[in-house]
This record gives sequence, structure tokens and C-alpha cells, in this order.
Amino acid sequence: MTTETQAPEDWVLLEAAKRCDMFTKHSDALRYRYTGDSCFRALCDMIAKHEKPPVDRKLLCAEKAIADWVQTTDDTGQEFIAIRAIELWEEGFGK
Repeated sequence: MTTETQAPEDWVLLEAAKRCDMFTKHSDALRYRYTGDSCFRALCDMIAKHEKPPVDRKLLCAEKAIADWVQTTDDTGQEFIAIRAIELWEEGFGK
């Protein structure tokens, strides 16, 4: 009996590959591994079930910069937000 199993999202496959010390980051190869390797599939399923996808650090920095700007009375909002987002990124915010 064969069943069709749909591979999870790419972030799940990449996280499982990282934990298995796999060198490939190619999503097609990882999908193939998911369908053919029950241990890899189990790891992927557990990651998908119990973990959240990683958050884009750029988005975090932009949101924090906007929140910081709201606390100021500065009229140069766009400039402040852009500069602050870059500063946060360089400081490693959200790592």
C-alpha cells in the first residue's frame, strides 16, 4: 500500500537538513528525501508540529524602528525609520 505524503514547507525541510548535518540545501532533493526516508520524515513532521517558522530579521528590525519612531516627536519619520532599521540590523537585533 502506498500513500501520497506531501512534503512540508521549505523552512521545515531546511531545518531538518541542518539538524541532520546534510550538505544539500536544494528543496527538491530534500522533498525526495522526505518521501523516501522515514526518519527524516519523522523529524520534519515533529519540527512542523512543534516549532514556528523563523522570523525575517529585516522585518523585525523595520517593525522595531517604526515602534521607536512612534516614541519620538521627530518629523523626519522615513529617514529616522530607515536609519534606525539599519542600525538595528548591524547591532544583530532579532538573532
